[in-house]
Amino acid sequence: MLTQEQELLEDVGKWQRKILNGYWIVVLISLVAESVALFIKMKLNPETVQHFLIYTMAIPTCVQVTLVSAIELMERYYRKSRPYTIILTGILIGAVLIYGNKTLIGMQYVMMIPMLVAAFHFTKRHLTFAFLMVISMLGTMYILFPLIWDHMTIYERFALFYILSGEYLILVQLLHRGNDMMERLIKTSRSERDLLIKNIIMERLSKTDALTDLYNHRTFQEYLDHTIEHCETNKMPLQIAVIDIDNFKSINDTYGHAVGDVILKRVADILQQSFTSDEIIARYGGEEFAIIFPAKTLEQAFDVCEHTRETICHLNHPEMEGRRVTVSIGLSGYVHGMGKSRFFSDADSLLYQAKKTGKNKTVYSS
Repeated sequence: MLTQEQELLEDVGKWQRKILNGYWIVVLISLVAESVALFIKMKLNPETVQHFLIYTMAIPTCVQVTLVSAIELMERYYRKSRPYTIILTGILIGAVLIYGNKTLIGMQYVMMIPMLVAAFHFTKRHLTFAFLMVISMLGTMYILFPLIWDHMTIYERFALFYILSGEYLILVQLLHRGNDMMERLIKTSRSERDLLIKNIIMERLSKTDALTDLYNHRTFQEYLDHTIEHCETNKMPLQIAVIDIDNFKSINDTYGHAVGDVILKRVADILQQSFTSDEIIARYGGEEFAIIFPAKTLEQAFDVCEHTRETICHLNHPEMEGRRVTVSIGLSGYVHGMGKSRFFSDADSLLYQAKKTGKNKTVYSS
């Protein structure tokens, strides 16, 4: 299973892959457009073909391919998030496109792409960095290559700045809106998760006994109904055991109810350790427990009950000055058509017989 950090890196890697694919598409579109322009020049201005081929197509395309390829290598061998590198690569690609097409009206607006790329990282910091780098790059190109701007009026130059600034402000507001929606989604998700956990806890509390963490009387009855129905339908063997702690009233009277609760919890722990997940164990009431044995024969259930009884018998209880605690068990098998009441009553009668004939034993019907 992936950790949260691995999932985050994988998600970032997917978005960086999409952005790189976008850069390759920009380079490809540029090459196609320049190829079309070259074809037209060959027809209309053949004397400018060589210059166009070298300075507008070959050199800019090589520079762009080199830039994207360098990022590809970094992505392949050093799989880390590099938002600033990705943004700067977009700015450089845009600058190369502008330089290669100096007289093409509106080419400067290609600088909107790096700002859009920055918005993918959902942080104002990256977007601000992209905006400042775009403005800086355009200002540097204005100084170094004035020919790029000669075909633009002063109003068009200001319009470019205002449009880029407007894009920045709009993207900032979109980021704020996206972050607000994300926070609401997280809060909603947490609320739903907390409600689910609360429902699970409430359902568990309604089914289990608070002291022993075993199923309670009501849940035991529901499972008994279900297993008897399954037994009747599928001819599955079914056994039930009723367990009672011997002389438990004497323990409460002598050592107090707090010690009595400790003994109940300790016996319940032994029951949970002794039986498998196939068995259904419940605190039936007071010091009495009940176990349902689906798909076990009477002999198999008897062996498990005897092992459990002996384990409980040999437990040491410091709270009772080393005094032993024993249990008596009545074990009964289900006979087709006998019904739930008689089934449980038979096991309860066998428990009474075990109590009457000396305690600390398992009595079962043959």
